[in-house]
Amino acid sequence: MAIYFKLLFQLILSPYQGWKDVSHEGVPVNKLLSSGFYPLIAVSALTIFLQGLYHPGFTLVNLVEKCIVVFVQYFISFFIARFIFTSFIHRYVVSEISEKRNDSFIIFSLSLLALATLTENCIPIYMPIREFFAIYVAIIMWRGTRYMAVRNDKVERFMIMSILSILVPPFIIGFLFNAVV
Repeated sequence: MAIYFKLLFQLILSPYQGWKDVSHEGVPVNKLLSSGFYPLIAVSALTIFLQGLYHPGFTLVNLVEKCIVVFVQYFISFFIARFIFTSFIHRYVVSEISEKRNDSFIIFSLSLLALATLTENCIPIYMPIREFFAIYVAIIMWRGTRYMAVRNDKVERFMIMSILSILVPPFIIGFLFNAVV
């Protein structure tokens, strides 16, 4: 788990070098998921309960619902992004398609959003940190085009596909669940 957070913060501080480090570390996807991504989204979801301390108007049922929504939006978004990447990545890459590289790219990109959600939940006033940080995550993803071996003439299309498959689903799923709940 320590290596996961080291790589995550390296991506925040220096995206280009961070993607190089992700490539050199070669951490198995199963380990990234079980030791890093799933616990991070669980903690991000549990920090919703801090909102109950800051805003006494929330009931326990509201907080539990919001907690479930946060976890589910990132959990489902991973599989949506994975499906889209598996279906369309062959159009953009130069080298052989690597599921491990695709999954790592998705995991770290979603993890950055989940980290922004965790931060946003810990602050007592409403600040749309996750929405603004999504722009920086897109920049981090852009710096990862070399890691993904994207052809130079396909970078723009790859970025559109990446943003639509990784960054947009958590917002749409969260919106839909919050509209229902």
